[in-house]
Amino acid sequence: MSCRCLPFVKACVLVPLISALCANGGGTSTSESRASSNSTTVALVEQIKALEASGQLPKLDRSVDIRGPDNDNNGIRDDIDAWIATQPISDEQKRAARQMARVQQSKILADLNDKAALQALGDRSMAGVKCLRLSFMPEYQKGYDLGSQLEAMMANTKARTKQYIAYNRARSGSVTELPSGTTCEP
Repeated sequence: MSCRCLPFVKACVLVPLISALCANGGGTSTSESRASSNSTTVALVEQIKALEASGQLPKLDRSVDIRGPDNDNNGIRDDIDAWIATQPISDEQKRAARQMARVQQSKILADLNDKAALQALGDRSMAGVKCLRLSFMPEYQKGYDLGSQLEAMMANTKARTKQYIAYNRARSGSVTELPSGTTCEP
């Protein structure tokens, strides 16, 4: 899948999540509106399954575990790691994408009460952004797009989305600088 499909991917991943959040937590209580919401959610889930089966969308882990499977313990969910491996990008760009995926995974798993760890994670995030951007030079926007795509893919369940929102809330108002020098991990 090309990074240019980002808006479509975000819509296909985030719309069902938002629908599920809305269907589970608010709105009117009439059975008619619940049935409509449920049928919309079911239709979107079926569309996602069809797109995954066709290869147009990656097959993502949707387990209830926020961490998800990471059998090789490299800090990246196995489904995301496998998806990165299939991308038509250079080895350098794949290393940068994996660095960014590790950061995104860390955001979902972060201790939201540890301000020093959150700041360090913010610094790692900026280093990952810079590494990803530079690995795609002169077309740095492709690096940004891939980072956004990874962000959307990592928060692909209700629990992961809620945790990622909580991370961003915990970081709200903080300041992180774009680091200088080489920021790519070996």
